[in-house]
Amino acid sequence: MKHVLSFLTCAFTISVLFAAAPAVAAAPDCGLNTGKAATGEPIPIGAVTTMTGLGSFKEADQAVKAYFDCVNANGGIYGRPIAYHDEDDQSKLDVAAQAGKKAVIDTGDYVLVGSTSVIECIANAELYLKQNILAIGEGIPPQCYQSRNIAEVNAGPRQSGIGGLDFARRKLGIKSAVCSIPKFPGSDYSCGGAEEWGRKFGVKVTSIYSDPVSPDYGSLVLQILATNADAVMIYGTDDIGAQIFAAAEQQDGAAKMKWTAPTSFYTVRFPGAIDTKYWNDRVWVNAELAPLDSKGEDNQNWAAVMDAYGGNALRDSFSQAGYIAGRVAVRAMLTIKNPKDVNRDTVTAAIQNMTPYVTDILCQPWYWGGPGATEHNPNHVTRTVTIHDGKWKTIEGCYNDEDPGLASVEATEKKLGIKISDMAK
Repeated sequence: MKHVLSFLTCAFTISVLFAAAPAVAAAPDCGLNTGKAATGEPIPIGAVTTMTGLGSFKEADQAVKAYFDCVNANGGIYGRPIAYHDEDDQSKLDVAAQAGKKAVIDTGDYVLVGSTSVIECIANAELYLKQNILAIGEGIPPQCYQSRNIAEVNAGPRQSGIGGLDFARRKLGIKSAVCSIPKFPGSDYSCGGAEEWGRKFGVKVTSIYSDPVSPDYGSLVLQILATNADAVMIYGTDDIGAQIFAAAEQQDGAAKMKWTAPTSFYTVRFPGAIDTKYWNDRVWVNAELAPLDSKGEDNQNWAAVMDAYGGNALRDSFSQAGYIAGRVAVRAMLTIKNPKDVNRDTVTAAIQNMTPYVTDILCQPWYWGGPGATEHNPNHVTRTVTIHDGKWKTIEGCYNDEDPGLASVEATEKKLGIKISDMAK
């Protein structure tokens, strides 16, 4: 069960080993870049993340800390260092609520940065609203995207699934599909979104909710194939995916339907975990962030920060997303010119009113949308990759996920002048 739930983070992020990250020699760009350590009154910033229980998703927090350490070594926020801490929600709603209160009330954090959890948004969305504190992290359930005070860096499982199926509609000509996902709180947000997308585009979508505790992948594959659908979206981690694909190969499943998956399958180890000869050019995976070896300027800076301050932390897309979250928070705080004026209320206002943050790690600028924005999904433009000759190959660059539930989000983007780009080369 530990591995089953891990797919629900970073909205389906790319778990790639450190060796896959680009080698960077340049000094990192961090905040004021003064080269002098900040020594003033600390600025408290926290996170509520799953570290034990059903999984561990601390890579984002480690990247946030690495970036903040770099900022602190380069002048901080006009002389004030950032004091960063993260709390373990232990995969439990009550513990997540306690951790949220500790960070927000007891410690008095100004903002939460990097929180990565299946349940954290469910437990704390109302608390953040009442306490006028914002959270920037990586989320899964609808509360992470439909809250006034939470805006995530990742696209989320709903977007990743819709993005994968829409590629199959546009490029592979499917007319029907299966959405297969373990049954968890919020899982209907993902497959329900696929069903809503299907109604808009004339694709019949059938949802199959599997048992996350005692899964039978052979039976699951037979159930999927029995629908006679044109395609399937398989939610899960890459290790679970390898078992499902092995079961599908036994039934010659690739000859019977198109197999798509969310970002969680986009790992360096997945191609080697399946029969790449059988699956060559027969599996299509959605990717939410830029490739780790992208030559984009911001991606290169992320790698430089991690090399200088990240120690042995994994360089994966959890880490990329954490870096973005940290950079957004610092960028907003640096608009508050008087360090004595930096507090929760001013940081909240600075983030809400910040200009969009352009990064080659995402397909569109990250933004908050003003203090009146009641929902946030600033990353909903993704890419598509496939396994070709045993390796991942990008076959489509940035493309909008076509979620019909994003009408108000896209209206906000139109007002802000947000445009899609593909700078991650």
